[in-house]
Amino acid sequence: MKSFKAGFPKTPKAPPAPPKVTNTVAQDPTFSKPGTPAAKPPSSTATPTGTPTGSPNVSRPGTPDKTPQGDAFKPSGSPGASSSSRPNIDAHSLQGPQVQSPHLSETEIADLAMGRTPGKGKAVTPRPEIQQVVQEMKQEVPGAEVLRYTDQGGHPMLKQPGLPAGADAGVCSAMTSEWIRTGIEAGGDPLKGSQSFGKLTDNHFGKLIDKQHAEHLQSNSLTSKNNEHLADIAKLEGSVKLLQGKSAQRKELNELLTHPDLTPEQRQGLKAQRSELTQEIKQGMAQLNQDQAAIAKKQESLSGLVDDFRTGRGGGHPGVKVQDFEPIDGETFGQKLFEGTKENGHYRIGLRKPGEAAEGHVLGLHKTDGPNRLLDANTAEWKTNNHKDAVNLTLEHIDRLYPGYGSFDITRY
Repeated sequence: MKSFKAGFPKTPKAPPAPPKVTNTVAQDPTFSKPGTPAAKPPSSTATPTGTPTGSPNVSRPGTPDKTPQGDAFKPSGSPGASSSSRPNIDAHSLQGPQVQSPHLSETEIADLAMGRTPGKGKAVTPRPEIQQVVQEMKQEVPGAEVLRYTDQGGHPMLKQPGLPAGADAGVCSAMTSEWIRTGIEAGGDPLKGSQSFGKLTDNHFGKLIDKQHAEHLQSNSLTSKNNEHLADIAKLEGSVKLLQGKSAQRKELNELLTHPDLTPEQRQGLKAQRSELTQEIKQGMAQLNQDQAAIAKKQESLSGLVDDFRTGRGGGHPGVKVQDFEPIDGETFGQKLFEGTKENGHYRIGLRKPGEAAEGHVLGLHKTDGPNRLLDANTAEWKTNNHKDAVNLTLEHIDRLYPGYGSFDITRY
């Protein structure tokens, strides 16, 4: 994994952390270049954006946001991931039998009937390995505090069999969505937003599973509709090329008809061919206009669905795409993350591994002029003293826990 930080001078701390390659964002707006980073695999996902040559103006749709389903924290064994002193966490090996209490309230029975974990009103104790990783990161970013542990991989509900599709790999997307919602509805106050979020995760964790499942179904539906739309555009482009070929043939016939040595029979045959081509072109253009109108209507409908999907990911609040997915580059990543989250608001930072159907993960960042917050469903909800420290903490998470992710996007709510 590339090192993102550029040697920002850290606040002295005691005791000092063990030697480690730093990954700190510089305070100066121009980030200094880190040491020689390893080459980062580019994202292989690309959405065609061209318009059929010679056709009426038809815009290709933007690819609907893929839903990062979020890995329950499993540190990579890649060379750049972490030192041997860091724990190798496997959520599946930590599963144990979940014994239900024989004394259940009506609310708890209703939760169980809906497939939810009954709310107990207190947070689940994080696993020791998560606590260790968190303590190491606190050493790397002095002043960072844990508001509450999240550790989705250690939650009993996510260890149960038969989880609905989309939630079997975690609920990071739904958790980030609700974190954004509670933060916005708390008026942007970091403390109130954190308190509301804690009540949700402590009492209604099962709702996150329901939400993750619903988002998964919606994402799959959007992907299917988008693929159909791209197929329609490809068909339209084929029709355009066919008409262009017929138009070229008619031009050749017009040139042949100017030849003075043509016999009457030859001239009559050429005119018949030209008349037939003219009719075919006329019919083809009429069909092309109909197809274009249908594609434009579908594009408008699809754009509305994508906007609704993005709003849902913001807990019902509309979002603005600050940056679409682009490769994580060790030389520019820290600067882009800092610049992309400098306006006050809540941010959804999507991470994606290389590949068309790649795994993904989501982080949340709350930027204010004072304390900032960061959410990672695999570790904790954090508080930092300022935006720079929040970005450094985000980089520390990605460097330490998600070295295999090749691209990122940013949406502000």
